[in-house]
Amino acid sequence: MNYIITEETLLLQKRAGIITESQYKEKLKEAEVEDSSIDDAIKGGASQLSDLSSLKEGEYKLTVTTEGELLNESVTGLVVGGLLAAPKLLAWLGKSINWIAKKLTGKDEVKIATWIEKNAHKWEKLYIKAIIGAIKLTGFASKVWKNSDGEVDEQKLVTTAQVLYVVILAVAAGSAFNTVLGPDSAVIKALEGLFGSVKVGEIVSFLGKIKTQSKVG
Repeated sequence: MNYIITEETLLLQKRAGIITESQYKEKLKEAEVEDSSIDDAIKGGASQLSDLSSLKEGEYKLTVTTEGELLNESVTGLVVGGLLAAPKLLAWLGKSINWIAKKLTGKDEVKIATWIEKNAHKWEKLYIKAIIGAIKLTGFASKVWKNSDGEVDEQKLVTTAQVLYVVILAVAAGSAFNTVLGPDSAVIKALEGLFGSVKVGEIVSFLGKIKTQSKVG
């Protein structure tokens, strides 16, 4: 069973006399260093998304036949399904995925999940901004985030980008552990708790294919 020492746990241990003041400070510093290294990995992953030169305008349109179909289908399922049919966009995301995975290799899954619960929103805006730029450039999933009159639905655009951000974190974490995350994964549960508008459970069924196709060497 994985047991993660949090700041609150350490404080309780100190108050109960289980650890001394100096041990408390030392363990707290270790936890902060661990958080910082994960933080650096996620921050660096965002920098890998800055180059859009490999993407071409209008190349990855997700085909949705009717607005009725949109109402009956999950945006998450449509976006991830369309992503698998967009190899260049997936390879572009793979640059970030592979960067993060290399930095997270060897780290404990539950520690990463704990970091996600506390800090994933810190870098969300940076990722969303880069991903939205790619979505608009390529036209990927435009039937999801554009209304029938061609106007952009900003909320659906952000949700589409959030789905891809969750994909990056989930695939990168799984790659770091050399596995495909399942529904019981601590990381998946952390992502589910953090991104209410994204059906993370639907992403799980695609993770193996995404992991395979997103490798860029």
